[in-house]
Amino acid sequence: MDFLSSSEARLVFAFWLGVCVVIASLVLLVAILAIRQWVARGERIHRRAAEQWRKVLVEAASGAPAAVPGMPRSEEPGFFDVWNELHDAPESTVAARAGMAKVAAQVGLEDRLYRAIDQGAFHHRIMAIIAAGHLKSDKPFDKLARLLGDNSPIVSLSAARSLMKIDPERAVRLVVPKIVDRNDWVDGGIAQMLGEAGSAVVAPELSMTTLQVNDGVASRLVRFLAGIDPDAAMPVIHQILAEAHDEHLVSTCLQVMSDGTELDSVRKLLRHPRWHVRMHAATAMGRFGGPQDAQDLQPLLQDSQWWVRYRSAQALRKLVGAREDLQRIRDGLSDRFARDILEHVIAEQTLGAVR
Repeated sequence: MDFLSSSEARLVFAFWLGVCVVIASLVLLVAILAIRQWVARGERIHRRAAEQWRKVLVEAASGAPAAVPGMPRSEEPGFFDVWNELHDAPESTVAARAGMAKVAAQVGLEDRLYRAIDQGAFHHRIMAIIAAGHLKSDKPFDKLARLLGDNSPIVSLSAARSLMKIDPERAVRLVVPKIVDRNDWVDGGIAQMLGEAGSAVVAPELSMTTLQVNDGVASRLVRFLAGIDPDAAMPVIHQILAEAHDEHLVSTCLQVMSDGTELDSVRKLLRHPRWHVRMHAATAMGRFGGPQDAQDLQPLLQDSQWWVRYRSAQALRKLVGAREDLQRIRDGLSDRFARDILEHVIAEQTLGAVR
């Protein structure tokens, strides 16, 4: 080490810097190995707990008396995962859920979930939130309601779904306004949640809200409403089509309407200034109109937009039916574009018959 005392200051600095880098690297390596061991240990505990509690819950779900062991806190995440998996399974029945509820009572699941909802790792919190919905206990209701405003869309939507499972009549008045506010909630998750709650609970609140919000939000809500209860959606659609509204909302109503009670409004919309409204009106006319409506569709065969012409020709095919009648209409047209689009649809009809 004598060279350190006789060397230039820069060499001394470089030497000790190298020593510090080596020591830091060794410390970092040890930390990484320790973290890996800790994570691996947690995964082993989780896997063993899931396997153990799956056997217990499946046995209880089958109606057989299950031997319920004690559950240390380290096994809670594994239990939550299995609990949710078995409840979400398509083959889950009322009797099976009742059997699993007995196990939940023995392990004190209600209190465990109440604590775990806002503690621990992100994944474990989500599983606890979902599990609380399956347990259907009122105890965590207020805590879950506060999570509707959480910054995470996963946390907030999971909380909303659990609230709708616990007490749908009470929860729907909290959740529907959040559907309006939360643009980050996935539409598929919302539709699943509303479907699980049932149209009897959801439709009245959703109908009222759809008619109160702006057109952009209403377009989203009317799709949810038609998805869970097409009949309940029709009075809302009637009111929207009877008033002046954004063309995107009108188009949505035309797409989701489930019967022909609004055919008079649809006929008027065949002359709408926006082409996509005319297109959806023509499609709706094809779904719900009759042969007497064929005359109203023929002017759209000359529309400047190809999709309007195409959908109108398809609607005519549905209303008229017979290939010979379509050919007769085609032969009576003087516009080249109208004749071409009908010829295209007639060819499609012929090809479909051959197949």
